Amino acid sequence: MAGESTFSAQITNLVGGATIDEEFCDDAAQDACKEIINQLPEKLKIKCSTVSLLNNSSTTMDLDAVGDILHVTRLSANSGGFQVPCREIPAQFGGLATDSNDLNYYGTASDPVYWVASNTSDVGTLFVKPDPEATQVAYVHHISYPTVDVSASTVEIANFPDEATYLVVLYAAARQLLKFQSTMTASWNSDITTALTAVNTALNRINTHAWVNEETFLTANSQLKRVKGALDNAESVINGNKPSSDTDAYGALAAEDLELMSGALSIASTEISRAQTHLSEWGAIGNMAVQEASGFTAEASARLQQDTAKYQWYVDQHAKLTAEYQRGLAALIGGKS
Repeated sequence: MAGESTFSAQITNLVGGATIDEEFCDDAAQDACKEIINQLPEKLKIKCSTVSLLNNSSTTMDLDAVGDILHVTRLSANSGGFQVPCREIPAQFGGLATDSNDLNYYGTASDPVYWVASNTSDVGTLFVKPDPEATQVAYVHHISYPTVDVSASTVEIANFPDEATYLVVLYAAARQLLKFQSTMTASWNSDITTALTAVNTALNRINTHAWVNEETFLTANSQLKRVKGALDNAESVINGNKPSSDTDAYGALAAEDLELMSGALSIASTEISRAQTHLSEWGAIGNMAVQEASGFTAEASARLQQDTAKYQWYVDQHAKLTAEYQRGLAALIGGKS
């Protein structure tokens, strides 16, 4: 993957060259970064950190969209001071951080404290005591979740370990494969319904002949009576609502039951072949329409097989990429303490 010019190119290659949804993959890549960062060992998690400054104009920090707090420091004096670590105290004792009589939670310039408290308007706020000032600033070292543009020319992610970058590609590609699977039913409906409709049209073309009005066609042992019976059977399994709407080819298509649809098309093909046999013996009208219906049935079956094979490839490839992602992530966090 390293030889590809963009993340988009890498993802496209992993999903078999199909056109990817880059905006969808942007979101998937960012989800991957969050998932990976939250499981990294400390030595790698530090690579995902940044620093936010607190001073007199911004004494507290809104933690919305901010990752884990690694540590907080505060300058101990206006001049000649040092960045000293702030002790984290439980939020319920935050009010005591300004009580000079409290020996446990009172914050001073040489022993500052911090805590995180929830509020009614957002996810949480970080407080430092004594309050940061213009000359005695505080620094919050925390995880920063990156944004990813898969179409960008660079294949690096800021504030993210290079050794984990390939996992982001695997994750995004696996998610894209899931989206392909979810949208394939629309393709089946479009392609296969066209063929099924053509079969139905061809069968109706035969059944519109006035067979019921001529004794010759009603004779129990006549070839046309047998032809009609076979064609009726074929039409039933294509779109006859018999024995119920979910067991004919159209019903199976709507239910996304590929096995049932395949069986229905096979039965229809057999009945059409039987009708062809009787027609060849009798040499009657309708042979052309039967052949047309048979051809469209074969086309529907071929399209179904192609889409089924494509869908199965997506399933198999998703399983492979997911397994590779899990193995790679396990290797990264293996030394986590």
